[in-house]
Formats: sequence, C-alpha cells, structure tokens
Amino acid sequence: MTTRLAHYQVGEAIGAGSFATVHRAVDERLNDTVAIKILAENHSLNPEIRERFIAEGRSLRRVGGEHVITVYDVGESERFQPYLVLELADRGSVRDRLDHLWGNGWRATADDALAFARQLAVAVAAVHQAGLVHRDLSPGNLLLTHRSPASAEDSSGAADSALIRADERLVLADLGMCKDLALNSGVTVSGGTEGFRPPEQSGPGIVDIRADIWAMSALLAWLVRGSDLPSALTKVLKRGMADRPKRRQANAQEWLKEVEEALAPPAPEVPSEPDKQASAVDADTDAEARSVASATRGRLVRRLQRALVVAGLVIALVGGVLLGRWAFEGSGTPPAQIASSSIDITGPDEIEVGEPAVFTAETDGVNSWVWTLPSHRYVSDQGTVTITPTSPGTAVVVLRSQTPEGEDLEVRHSVQVVE
Repeated sequence: MTTRLAHYQVGEAIGAGSFATVHRAVDERLNDTVAIKILAENHSLNPEIRERFIAEGRSLRRVGGEHVITVYDVGESERFQPYLVLELADRGSVRDRLDHLWGNGWRATADDALAFARQLAVAVAAVHQAGLVHRDLSPGNLLLTHRSPASAEDSSGAADSALIRADERLVLADLGMCKDLALNSGVTVSGGTEGFRPPEQSGPGIVDIRADIWAMSALLAWLVRGSDLPSALTKVLKRGMADRPKRRQANAQEWLKEVEEALAPPAPEVPSEPDKQASAVDADTDAEARSVASATRGRLVRRLQRALVVAGLVIALVGGVLLGRWAFEGSGTPPAQIASSSIDITGPDEIEVGEPAVFTAETDGVNSWVWTLPSHRYVSDQGTVTITPTSPGTAVVVLRSQTPEGEDLEVRHSVQVVE
C-alpha cells in the first residue's frame, strides 16, 4: 500500500531505526526513485528530537561529496512528521553485503580491505572537514549505491572488489548523532552502535574526530576477521583503537596512509645506475665483505671489533662484514630469514615521549648482528637495546646480520611515539 507526501509517492519500508523509518518513494515531478526518511509519529511532538532530525538533513547537505548520502528535500507530513528526501542507496548496506558474502565462505583480501578503507576515509574526512564528528560509524550506516555518470572517470580506476564493485561507491549515511565541534567543547552523552563505539562514547565525555578513527579501525577489523593479512595491519588497527584518543591516528588521511602502507605490496625494485666511482667502491666493499665473511669469525671478529670501536669505524663491527655493504644504500631490503638462519625484533609498537623502551633480538643460525637505532647509533651483538624518544613521530629500530654463507638478513620494527 502506498501513501503520498507532497509530490512523493511513498512505497514499502526499506529500513527502520529507533526514531525513524526509511521508505522507497517516487518523485513524481522528476520521475526518479528516492528514499524518504520519516520521523516516527510518537517522536514528532518532541521539539528536541524534531530539531535533531532536521539538523541531520542540514549536516548531510553541509558535508556533501560523492561518498556521503545526498539530501534532496525536507518537508512535513499532514501529521506533523518531518521527513528527509534522500538519495536511494540501491545496493543495500555494507552489513547486508558482508552477511551474504560471509555466508558463502568469502574472506576479505588485501584489495577488498583497501577498497573499503579508501572510500571510508574519503567519506569520514569530508565529515571532519565540515567540522563534524559522525559518532555512529557502523556497518548499517555505510551504504552501497551505483556510480553515477558524473563519477565515471573516478570509477575507471576503482578496484573490482566483491565488497565494493567497480560500478559501486560507498556512501555514509545517518548523521543523526553527529556533533558539531564549532558549537561546543565536544562534551557529549553516550551513543553509538555496540562493537563500533569508542570508549569515550560509552558515557558522558569529550569527543573529537579521533572517536571516528576508533570506529573506522573497528569497522576494518570487523571486515577482515578470519582473513590472512599482514600483521602490520593489526598494528595499525590496534593504534586506531587505543583507549586514549591521543594515541590514535590524528585524522582519516593519516589512518588511511598507515593502512595502505600495511597492505600495499612492496614496490618493485628498480636498479639504480651509479656512477663509475660509486660502482667501484661498491664492488670493492662487496668483495671485501664476502672475503671476510667466509673467514673464521671467532677470535678475529672480537679483535677487529676492539681495535676499531674507538675509531668509530662501524663498518668493521661484527667481523667487518655486516655494515660494509649496508653503509652504501643497496637496491631493496634483505629478508629476515634465509633457510635456517633468521632474525626478528620483539618490543612495543607504541610508546610515549620520554618513556624507555626495550627491544630484544631473536636470532637463530647467526653468530653476530648489528642494531641500528633511531639516533643512528650502531650497537653490535647485544641481545637487547633501549631507546628513549624525545619527540613524537615514528621511530624505526633495525637489526641486521648475515647467514653463515654471507647472505644479508634484515628486519625493521616501527614504533609510534606519542605525547
């Protein structure tokens, strides 16, 4: 059974929430299918709820963009129920799509996660640039719709993911709980969807855009559950879901950059063309390193280290071989394991400025190794090293070694330093 609202022919309900119901409708003037969100009759006489409902329409118009649902009109029914006329997301919600995919044994790949993260970050960044915090990012509020002809150029580069197909786009909906940071200090009451609600929204507290960073991380973690993806992504999402907001990524762009770095395949190695002098130095250094590497390490290694440490000739540490080649920038990063020889670093992923952090070398099948610390100091053959950062940012601890056959090993451990 259909009803009418002005020149809209209202059809079946396609979604319902605590305060409003969404119907499919036809705009008879434009001959177009739309969605109409109608505030429930029992809430329509509450001035606060009415204003919040209408404010959602204003917020959506304020944000705009291809990845935020479009508002076409606002009106009121004969029963004094305000309604919003919205773009129809004709491909359903992300929750519906994933329920179907998971039911068929699907698991997200890196390409699926990247396609989702990129469009989500664009949508959330638009909300933040409008001075708003969404506060209810959840699978039911992320919708899928077809790409319009106006976005054909953008769609040409879109990945064909099972989650977001090449002819689709992700759109953000439901700004009913959004917070305008320009109007208040960010203090807010509890709200959000269970499982995607940051800790600061579980009760009265101060909320800023990093609340949405937490929810974005929870959404991506939910998407990739059961998938075999790089452990680096887990570190990014763990940071994004830190209990303390200041430990999270500062904004959606930074969050996406870290996600892309964690998931993107390594760039292909491009051989450089060094000048003749640099080539000669490299060749001589390589020949010397190979020669010493094949020699007896024991006592000679220790004697060389003692003789050269005072002079600060780091290249001679660890038998004069490990840094002989690494002092010159090579093409590509050596692996952390070759056959039965391996190295690894255990230690924290996030620390505060001024907080000492201990990192441990996990080695197997190697006799010597060298640490490179963020201060550019080199430490040889120590099982643990300690760093104390003095400023926020990303610090990298590097461990290098060689197999008994003289093949290079390297592992890097990134640490996020927060204030």
